[in-house]
Amino acid sequence: MGLEARDTAPTGVRRPRYQWWHVAALGVAANLVSAAAFRPGQDAGWYAELELPPWAPPPWAFGPAWAINNVAELWGNLKLLNLPPDTPNRQTLLYLQGASWLLFSTYSWAAFRTRSPILSLSWTGSYWLLTIASATLSRTMDRSITLSFAPLLAWLTVATALSAYIAANNPDPFFGIPAQHGVRPSAR
Repeated sequence: MGLEARDTAPTGVRRPRYQWWHVAALGVAANLVSAAAFRPGQDAGWYAELELPPWAPPPWAFGPAWAINNVAELWGNLKLLNLPPDTPNRQTLLYLQGASWLLFSTYSWAAFRTRSPILSLSWTGSYWLLTIASATLSRTMDRSITLSFAPLLAWLTVATALSAYIAANNPDPFFGIPAQHGVRPSAR
């Protein structure tokens, strides 16, 4: 009765193994790792110095966008975790999501600590490709999981284009690439 009683609701319906707090813990951990590498004054200043395209989102939009992205992705991850273990492609999608959260949590180091537009593009573009793969693969499982990737996919499409523009139009001190012609030099 011990283990079965905990896994079964009073009506006899099996409760999901994973609850909201499991994915909330993942989200908090990933954001804490990311925040540990971010230095608000210095890093926001570096971003402001970059040559940006006219369509770049304003700096204040990043916080709300990532809050929406994280909540939606975590909701889909909860649904994914609670699928039967023998669901086709479930394990592959879990690996894709693990890699995605690794990229998310280390992005601040890759972009801001190194001041590297190339690493920023590499992380953002890889995260975008993993999200495309995740959305595509999840279509065979549960459409609501696929929909959970929609805000992230939209944001990363813009962010990847933005990162490509920044990498093409700014110096990269990490790789020793100087400013290109017509690009303002960094004030560091």
